Amino acid sequence: REHYDVEKKESIWIAFVDRTTQTQPDQKSHMGWLLRNVVAYLSFHWNLEGKEVNIVSYRPTNSVLLKNVVVPLKETYNMLDEPTPHYKVVGWEPNVRGMAGPRKVNLKPLLDPHHLAVQAADLNLKLMKWRMIPNLDVTMLQSAKVLLLGAGTLGCSVARTLLGWGIRDITFVDYGKVSYSNPVRQPLFTLKDCQQETYKAVAAAKALRDIAADVKSEGLVLSIPMPGHAESSREALSETVMKLDKLVEDCDVVYMLTDTREARWLPTVMGAAHNKMVINAALGLDSWLVMRHAAPTLGCYFCNDVVGPDNSTKNRTLDQQCTVTRPGLAPIAASMAVELMVSLMHHPLKQNAPAPSSKRTNQFSPTVSAAEDTSELGLMPHQIRGSLVSYTIMTPTVQAFSYCTGCCPKIVEEYKRDKVELVWNVCSQSGTYLEDLSGLTSFRKESASLLDDTIEDWDEDDISEEE
Repeated sequence: REHYDVEKKESIWIAFVDRTTQTQPDQKSHMGWLLRNVVAYLSFHWNLEGKEVNIVSYRPTNSVLLKNVVVPLKETYNMLDEPTPHYKVVGWEPNVRGMAGPRKVNLKPLLDPHHLAVQAADLNLKLMKWRMIPNLDVTMLQSAKVLLLGAGTLGCSVARTLLGWGIRDITFVDYGKVSYSNPVRQPLFTLKDCQQETYKAVAAAKALRDIAADVKSEGLVLSIPMPGHAESSREALSETVMKLDKLVEDCDVVYMLTDTREARWLPTVMGAAHNKMVINAALGLDSWLVMRHAAPTLGCYFCNDVVGPDNSTKNRTLDQQCTVTRPGLAPIAASMAVELMVSLMHHPLKQNAPAPSSKRTNQFSPTVSAAEDTSELGLMPHQIRGSLVSYTIMTPTVQAFSYCTGCCPKIVEEYKRDKVELVWNVCSQSGTYLEDLSGLTSFRKESASLLDDTIEDWDEDDISEEE
């Protein structure tokens, strides 16, 4: 700037960035090759041929100044009469269309944190498929849609295990809010959720999105209609039933993880009506149950009942309404439920796969021999019952009950005919409505009559002899 004379028009200064690494500014011949292009540009485009200019070659470490440089005449350049040829640029290559273009390298798999997280999430599954279970269908698991009815202790544990198996589409249904007693037992919640009174379904869905980069999780605040729990209006009930029915229809697997027994009735009917894979998990104080529904062959959650489901919270204190269970039960039951689901998904018949016979339940490695009651991951029991008192596990099989209030053909057909009307009657009336509709009332009367006839056929002598 100190050499620049504003008033002297013939004093021209040109500066350019010199990329050369030469560090000897006293040697003019060592100035960067870009100087030749700059001088030619001044001659052809600025009409400075034959004039003197001052040129500054800027370098970050050491700049060079050339004073009184005479710009060459245009005639001194060897110009070709031919049209300007198409000069190739270093690094360009023919692309798929045969045209020259830059070669691109996608560094996203190496640099993008989101992409890295997605790849690393299923590394364990890929290693299992590569080394241990070649027929493991990872793609099928990743595309499965799972509906979790209940976002409490079981719901949180089941969701975390589903992520480990590559399930990426999970929907929660729950109407409760996170309380201060939840975070210590339900791993998807924090104290912040308690303070903000966040709905469990919403908080659980957000927690999954924070854990897995590619998870598609949604939380719906919805109260499941229950037998014996009267609804305020028919319109609200109709909206709830249709919405829940659509969720069950669109999903691949339904998990029933609710607190009360009667809250599982409507999902049981919907699962049977849509022929969906239904996994049921329930907790006691020191025992747990995991079972699958497969009507009309295998029994559902209500097939062992001789009475219809009703309001189980009626005339019960608050402490009696709360689920009291040992903390270790929920992770065990949740893991068993998810493992059973994955085994069923690898069987050709899915949820309709037959239960194993009693002889096969004692085999140590059922995957060695293929059979109709096994999948790539082993046996698929109907029920899994465990106890922390004796640390034992049983896998009984129960056939479907013809007069079941949850999955018998009469109930399912009535639901298909008019689902809203059925649910309205079940909620507004006592448990006897389901018993009469399913034929359970007639079955009990017939059984009592047969028992009375049997007792009348006995005489006092026969009874005394048996005693």
